Amino acid sequence: MSASPDDDEALLDNLRAEFGKKETMERLFHTVIPHLEEGRRTLVYILAQVDRIGHAAMEPFFLKTLYGPQYDRIILITGLGEGPGYNPFILQCPGPEFVHVPTADSILPLLGFLDGGVLDLKLFHLCLSSPQRVVRDFGRHATAGGEIRFFALPDSIRETGESFLAQVGMPPDAPFVVLHARDMSYLPEKAHHAFRCADIRTYDGAIRHFVEEGYWVFRLGDRGSTPLEGQPEQVIDLPQHPGYSQALDVFLSADCAFAFNQASGPEALVRAFGRPAATVNLVYELLRLPMKSDLLLFKHYLSARTGEPLSYAEILELGLPALGKGEDFDAKGVLIRENSPEELEDLALLMLERDRAAAVAETDAESLARFRRLGQDYEQKLLVDPSMQTDNADFYAYAHAFGRPAPSVLQRKGFLDRS
Repeated sequence: MSASPDDDEALLDNLRAEFGKKETMERLFHTVIPHLEEGRRTLVYILAQVDRIGHAAMEPFFLKTLYGPQYDRIILITGLGEGPGYNPFILQCPGPEFVHVPTADSILPLLGFLDGGVLDLKLFHLCLSSPQRVVRDFGRHATAGGEIRFFALPDSIRETGESFLAQVGMPPDAPFVVLHARDMSYLPEKAHHAFRCADIRTYDGAIRHFVEEGYWVFRLGDRGSTPLEGQPEQVIDLPQHPGYSQALDVFLSADCAFAFNQASGPEALVRAFGRPAATVNLVYELLRLPMKSDLLLFKHYLSARTGEPLSYAEILELGLPALGKGEDFDAKGVLIRENSPEELEDLALLMLERDRAAAVAETDAESLARFRRLGQDYEQKLLVDPSMQTDNADFYAYAHAFGRPAPSVLQRKGFLDRS
């Protein structure tokens, strides 16, 4: 949405007014009716941010889990998909029950930012839920032990992917890793997201370990990303390759041995296919929902005044997981620093060990329990905060079993000891 809370609220007020107009509802019905089938229970969902790879993967995955058992088909209404992050292949993957309906209407796709629950409109049900609410509802479903329903890769995308692997000379039995590091080449106008970015050059040691162990590495990203240089033939800088197709982002995310990624769009694709992942250079966020077995390597949070690392209790006391802009951290007197090359290498070795042993890496149980308890205490504060309830932000992923911190995080000096 917009850069300011006041602007966001004004937009929502305008959209609520639009939703109440007869002509808006008529356009919605005219868009949906051609795709209805008699006798089939149908849910309509408006996917407002189809141009963002993360939302295009995440929201249908969560909808499939939350509503798939209740409906015969789920219609996704979106814009035409014209932004830099649009990938037309993603919406081929949620399953045969999904129908993608793009529209040039300037208002209908924006209604996806509204919250109104599931509305019975007689011919179909309309799920009027913002992305934040869908994420939160999925989180609560998962923590209650609900079934998770994953994407399936269509044969046409698999054929494209397998043809590309043969083209680059990868042996048929070789495992591969997908790698992604966000930098400011993607949406450079959003400078307030710089704290989420990382320098791909610090990944050289981790990449070397993957290759030495017989894995190929496919780096995802966009053509403006800092290129990978001086790498062996087993490392493919995908957006720079002449044979690149956006279908490959989907195929590689679905078939990788594991991902070594960041909290940005492609990680949602990996999750939607249920593939293992290590998420590195990670910041604390309320509604980031990795899979249960994922390993999490958080960035370092420091006091701008003293340069000393903040403890986890201090990070939570300052409410940092609820912040989403670099200037907000500046106002709190907080610096955020990337993971070191050594940290990345250590986690790469751990992921290799886990993949070879086909087992989840062990974490110190006592430290993990302390990490969870601190998160649970923080979530209790969110649950009684009316503003967080209104924003669907009264849920904290790391209070629950959404991934587990890498051992090196739990072992940081003072991280769990200071309160």
